[in-house]
Amino acid sequence: MNSFLHHPALILAALGVVSGTLGTYMPGPGIGDAPHLGFHMVLSGVWFGLVVGFGVWHWGNRSWVAAAAAIAATWAGWQLAVNLAMQLNERWLEAASIPEALRMYVSGFAAGGVGAFMTLAGVAVFTPRLRQTKAPVGFVATGALLGLLLPFTNHYDNAAILLVPWQTAIAAILGLGLAPEFARGHPDISDDAVAFRQRRRQS
Repeated sequence: MNSFLHHPALILAALGVVSGTLGTYMPGPGIGDAPHLGFHMVLSGVWFGLVVGFGVWHWGNRSWVAAAAAIAATWAGWQLAVNLAMQLNERWLEAASIPEALRMYVSGFAAGGVGAFMTLAGVAVFTPRLRQTKAPVGFVATGALLGLLLPFTNHYDNAAILLVPWQTAIAAILGLGLAPEFARGHPDISDDAVAFRQRRRQS
């Protein structure tokens, strides 16, 4: 039970709930007027970036460069996702006379997938175990599907409806990817050390 409570997926999921809540009620300033391109809710990406960066540093690669890259990529992914959703919903799809409800779902799906992919890309640069085939699929599929919650954030005027489940789920998947069966219970283990131990077992 104790090891379960210390599992990376559970810890990062809990932190994802915190970051999603902070992103909702402390989104930070914006630069630019929506739906024009700009930097929107700048702290929302920072809160989640800190969760991702912590996960990488603690279970993936004990390098401040790796953690910083993860934070930066997560924040960039947030900004790209927000701008993409606005452009799709209020410009491109509207120009094509797509009904508003469908525009919102398509925008959320696309933005959620892109944000998840950018997060994974920043993490995988310094964490080889996250480059496996299943990791990108799980990240992007989960991000895109939970992006479908976007219309409900507008309907209920509450960003937590999207941010909390999206960030919680992506953080949990990250935790699963950072804790392969042979590395669980060893928070200080690096990818090089894991590979070395595997080679020893096979020899």
